[in-house]
Amino acid sequence: MGKEQLRQLRKYGKYISVPKGVSMWPMLRSGKDAVLIRSLKRPPAKYDLVLYIKGIEQGVIHRVLRRRRDDYIIIGDNCWQYEYVKPEKIVGIVTEFCRRGKWHKTSEPLYQLYVHIWMDFLGIKRPLFYARDKFHSIAAKSVRNMEKYLK
Repeated sequence: MGKEQLRQLRKYGKYISVPKGVSMWPMLRSGKDAVLIRSLKRPPAKYDLVLYIKGIEQGVIHRVLRRRRDDYIIIGDNCWQYEYVKPEKIVGIVTEFCRRGKWHKTSEPLYQLYVHIWMDFLGIKRPLFYARDKFHSIAAKSVRNMEKYLK
């Protein structure tokens, strides 16, 4: 998300984005799926997909786990690390997404089923994703060391 997209969101109350990255896989596929983001009209609730600003203007779409006194606990569907986001950093909410050319509302029963299945097993998913990421990190380091050795 850049300045122009943020301006559109503030001016028109919505904009369409094609997310990049793997943090919301399998729900959102990088560069393939699109989302309709709307300005907040209510405080985000548990399992809402929100857009928040990270740093100066980087937009991140992740899912709300819960609201605490001073922040929200948020996580990507393909992540194991929690993020702690101040309410003023949350600028929008995903209300629809386009997958394989068809638009779906986040209120649809099948989407809600996906969210509950995916998030209700977070206690199992987090350690598995942590192990996966550590394995990839060790494997990448081993490859780099091997490449140095072979040169």
